[in-house]
Amino acid sequence: MLKKGDVIEGIVETFALPDCVGVIRHQNWVVFVPGVLPGEKCRVTIRKVKRNFLQGELEEFIEKSPARIEPICPHFKMGCGGCSLQFADYAEQVSIKEKNALNTIEKIGKVDLSSIDYEGFLPSVLSLGYRNKMEFNFGNQDGKLICGLRPKGKYWDLIDLQTCYLMNSQLVTGLLDFFRSYGNRYGLKGYDPVRKDGFLRNLLIRYNRSLDQYLIGLSTIRGELPGVGELVKDLTHYFPNVSGLVHIINNSPANALLFEEKILLYGSDYYIETIGSTQYKVSIDSFFQVNIHTGELLFPIITNYADLQPGESLFDLYSGNGSIGLYLSRQGTMITGIEENPQAVEDAQYNATLNSISSYNAICGRVEKALLDVIGNSMKKGIVDPPRAGLTPKVIKTLVAAHPEKIVYVSCNTASLARDLVVFAEDNYFLKKISWIDLFPQTPHYEAVALIEPSS
Repeated sequence: MLKKGDVIEGIVETFALPDCVGVIRHQNWVVFVPGVLPGEKCRVTIRKVKRNFLQGELEEFIEKSPARIEPICPHFKMGCGGCSLQFADYAEQVSIKEKNALNTIEKIGKVDLSSIDYEGFLPSVLSLGYRNKMEFNFGNQDGKLICGLRPKGKYWDLIDLQTCYLMNSQLVTGLLDFFRSYGNRYGLKGYDPVRKDGFLRNLLIRYNRSLDQYLIGLSTIRGELPGVGELVKDLTHYFPNVSGLVHIINNSPANALLFEEKILLYGSDYYIETIGSTQYKVSIDSFFQVNIHTGELLFPIITNYADLQPGESLFDLYSGNGSIGLYLSRQGTMITGIEENPQAVEDAQYNATLNSISSYNAICGRVEKALLDVIGNSMKKGIVDPPRAGLTPKVIKTLVAAHPEKIVYVSCNTASLARDLVVFAEDNYFLKKISWIDLFPQTPHYEAVALIEPSS
């Protein structure tokens, strides 16, 4: 019987996501060890003994994987929550994710992999510097304002970042320094999530690839920002490609960046981005694909799976600012989007006008409530792109009751997709085809596109 403090040796068999830990089997025990890769032989100290598994800590490598690399970011070894996989080369990251994806669909989704058309796992176009949106947190350290990201699993802690390689690292370095300097100049305190006090909360950076411009959001609790005129003057002087600065009011005790009020301080609070031949208004608080370089590969896959014919109609659920639906409506089909975020619906309607598309209609409402009224008992084709939690059983039952020929499920969480596939199968709707795309390199996350059809 193994106990805390025991030292074992073993070879890492697999890699578990999203926790990003290697798995060693020893004396019929499963031992989870962070910081190790498949194939590595390690000496490990047991730190925790649970009922069904053990948690270990790496003591030393006996044999290292050729896929192991030195992380480029100086904050990685400090436990920064932005990245989890920088110690593996990118090819190994893709391999780990692909194995995890297939195993999840097979084990949780109860899918016979030999019965589906598996179309592969596409790597990201860029493995670093790919994000067009980052949110940083303000805090305090030794009487000074700091700004950065929280360590994984420690909402109360904060790493004062010098840079971030998930975005343009040089630009991030400059903006972090600029806003730290601004806050310290006026004696502004960072928000403490435990004490629920402090003024500055978040720095939001959004990048417009089409025009090579940046939209900045500065989040605080309710109150006036000091020296706004000087702030805008200095920001636009040192960062001439900043297209807008928005003061975001967030009095919520929650740790999320919430937009209770937006005050435009400079420029515009939105920008226009382009995917293919379709233009999109991206408001500072709206959802948009964070990896647009690789996100462009997502849309043709969705188009192929939907297989829309001229004159067909399609329902786009959790439609956001209409990004998928508007792209598909280029084929002359009638698209109805359902989205509960009013700003996203407003953006979708704006985008339809911007692209001279009259065949797109956006409805504001919760999918659970609006779906039945909108589709009734007839829907030929539908697309769902839900949050990480996936679909509710009610939404699934309402969908299948409309007898669609095809449902294209876009998912950023394969585990919730797999769970939902089981519910679909109860009504004889099954996974027919699936692709995965790595939209989030250096992290455990990735995107899936699945085609679900009724059994023939």
